[in-house]
Amino acid sequence: MEMETGNTLLDRFKQHMSTVGRYKEAVRRLKEPQTPARTSTKRRGRPQREQRQKIIAETIKASAVVEHSSQCSHDLQPSIIFRESRSHLRRVKQALLIRNNPTINRDKGVEVSAVWDTLISKRKCCSLPG
Repeated sequence: MEMETGNTLLDRFKQHMSTVGRYKEAVRRLKEPQTPARTSTKRRGRPQREQRQKIIAETIKASAVVEHSSQCSHDLQPSIIFRESRSHLRRVKQALLIRNNPTINRDKGVEVSAVWDTLISKRKCCSLPG
């Protein structure tokens, strides 16, 4: 299933995990003693040019997945909760699910009338199994 960005859930998750990898590499390099470039251990990929503290702060700011991953050690397992082809209805459903369940989302989704909050709290119809 494609998301609003045109990417699949797996593609979007890989993007976030790439940022998690950048964060973890900066943390690892921050912990290791400073060594001259020629004597440091070889590693794959380009070396990080930015300051490690700056990389850590930027990656946490850029991604709620990185922020969550930096605080928790369990594996992240994204899943599709529901499918809705009508974009407006999908955004409303998503906002209601975000507001009524524990999530790592930073935004609360689209604005939804407070009437919905009252109805949902009485009916308990937006709770996901935990």
